[in-house]
Amino acid sequence: MPVHGRTDETENESRVEGLYENGVPPAGGSRDRRSMHKLFFDLLLVWISGGAACGLVAAWSRTIHNGSSPEFFLSESLGFLFLFSVLVVLFAHVLRLYDFPWKRRTREDLKLLAKSVASAAVVAGFCFHFGRIKPASKATFILTVSLTWIVLSVWHRLIHRQALLGPTEARNVLIVGPGRAGRLLQAHLERNPELGYVVKGFLDRRRGPRPTDKPNVDLLGTVDQLPSLARAHFIDEIFISLPQDRHLVKEIARFARIAKVQVRVIPDLYDGLAMEQPVEYIGYFPTLTINQSPLPPVARVLKRLVDIAASALALVFLSPLFVVVALIVKIDSKGPVFYSSLRVGKKGKAFSCHKFRTMAENADGLQAALGHLNERDKILFKITNDPRITRAGRYLRKFSIDEVPQFWNVLKGEMSLVGPRPAPCSEYAHYDLEHLCRLDVTPGITGLWQVAARLDPSFDSYISLDKEYVNNWSLGLDCRILCKTVGIVLAGTGQ
Repeated sequence: MPVHGRTDETENESRVEGLYENGVPPAGGSRDRRSMHKLFFDLLLVWISGGAACGLVAAWSRTIHNGSSPEFFLSESLGFLFLFSVLVVLFAHVLRLYDFPWKRRTREDLKLLAKSVASAAVVAGFCFHFGRIKPASKATFILTVSLTWIVLSVWHRLIHRQALLGPTEARNVLIVGPGRAGRLLQAHLERNPELGYVVKGFLDRRRGPRPTDKPNVDLLGTVDQLPSLARAHFIDEIFISLPQDRHLVKEIARFARIAKVQVRVIPDLYDGLAMEQPVEYIGYFPTLTINQSPLPPVARVLKRLVDIAASALALVFLSPLFVVVALIVKIDSKGPVFYSSLRVGKKGKAFSCHKFRTMAENADGLQAALGHLNERDKILFKITNDPRITRAGRYLRKFSIDEVPQFWNVLKGEMSLVGPRPAPCSEYAHYDLEHLCRLDVTPGITGLWQVAARLDPSFDSYISLDKEYVNNWSLGLDCRILCKTVGIVLAGTGQ
């Protein structure tokens, strides 16, 4: 990537420093893109809360008074539910609940939410008392308001803590331009970890050695090295604090579109490069989004919700199987019931992956001696008739029962139901830069490689299928992989 000539940063730095001295961002700008998703889910949750309230009141009425069915209560309350749900999101919008929080904490968000629900309840109650828009009963009204406040409070607390996205969802950031604007942005992101950003370092546009007037700047290199540094540090977003260098911004944007990395520009001499893009605030800093992250946040939340629900149900309903398998493993051979190994997950973060033990207790120590029997390509290791596998282990592997404890990893957010296979640390140590893209997503119990080429010994095929999954991910693709996995497990093709 070419590095363009120097421009004077002094004027830009002083302008940025003065702009935010009073702690108030400039007027204008638009809401964060995620605000519409939050509004939609709030509207949906109000309806769900109202429907639940109607059902509870109807059940109580039938039990005590032999009253009407839930369908009657719901049909009688449809007008009220529509009015109340619209009022809740309307007041939330007026109170700027859906604006990206500049300094707001969870407690402040919950206060705004309580005001929104209370205001909507007062207006709806006025209509209920004097108008024709009425719920089926006063109990329905009170319970709907109460459930709405509880459900929305829990939902917004989860959003604020990013609990639905799992523990590995912090977004890694590179800042182009180690000047005053870039350092102010770094300081703000580090002071506000709830924003979910981790600054990995700075890039400079200049070649050669750096001047020594900025000793506290973590300079990783120049923009020429951006492709390799972005991959090596698992970068999710690039912030450009030198927007006056238009050619530099275009070069970075071109790379970002190919690498599917989101780019944000701290505007200065804005001249139409991102004419169609809205201005968003990251703390006090206005940015222009040039390339949006390809993974929709709503779909990502839904994927995590499915992982939580499915893994929790699996652990509950398969608990008798845990007991039976544990007894078989313990009786069959010496050693622990479970085998935990360190694996590399999303963005290179290590975690303990759990399985039922299917090999002899000292299996890891024997692998080096069996290297000449390896049937897989390059750094993969697999032996069809591995002498380390126990008698019980062969049956557990045949039907993939040994991987059932990984539902615990899914519940914790370290793994997903579907994703690339979690790589052993020994395999990860030999990865090239182009192999690291498979670590852009959460590893899974099953994946595209497992259902399409499980017995293929080729390492290149293994990496290619993982890349295809990462680049073309969708909820529909996950569903298709899960359906194929059921057939493969029942066929007993595991080794």
